[in-house]
Amino acid sequence: GVQIGGCKQAEECHMKWPGIVALVALAPIVYSWAYPSVTVRYRLTLDAEVDGGPKTGSGVIEVTYSKQTRFAGQPPLIIGVRGEAVVLDLGSRGAIFALLKAGNDSRSGPETIVFRAFNFPNGVIPDPGDDGLIKLQQLSGKREIALSSLPMLVRFRDINDQMSVEKVDPLDVGTRFGPGVRLTRAILEIVPAGIWPLNQYCITGEPVTRNIESR
Repeated sequence: GVQIGGCKQAEECHMKWPGIVALVALAPIVYSWAYPSVTVRYRLTLDAEVDGGPKTGSGVIEVTYSKQTRFAGQPPLIIGVRGEAVVLDLGSRGAIFALLKAGNDSRSGPETIVFRAFNFPNGVIPDPGDDGLIKLQQLSGKREIALSSLPMLVRFRDINDQMSVEKVDPLDVGTRFGPGVRLTRAILEIVPAGIWPLNQYCITGEPVTRNIESR
């Protein structure tokens, strides 16, 4: 009797396994449906004039906005950023670094500058729910950004000494770099984000900039 009962129990467990496997497989799909995410990649380009000649620098930054449960008062979105400071090489005058950090405009950080560039009311996502994510997903093209709404700009008196960092005023870069140097324009352009997870390995989408270590 014990042997027969054991066989029946084994058969019941065997019948349950396909259902358990199916639930495990479907869990990520159900979660992504309930809590969707949108990945935006943009190229930030800075143009300058040095002694009458043009200089330009750009970098691609990625921001992922993921809806999450509001359990225990959590914020409606989880935001992840990938990328690095945008470098504008001014030749013998040095270089300007646009950090992944807000400047004088509180909405100039890497996760909110897109809202500012595309004139979202008050520079914020209009609805952190599905409607807001859909609007983010539909963004395209390029926009000029006011220099006063750029991320924090810095320079290094000595590129090999992190303690030599100095803040740069985007409206008066000549104070740090000398006469004849000025920022002329800043452009934010939406670029293809690619397909996850292939875009994490530069197989699809515009690659996120990763070359600052060489400097």
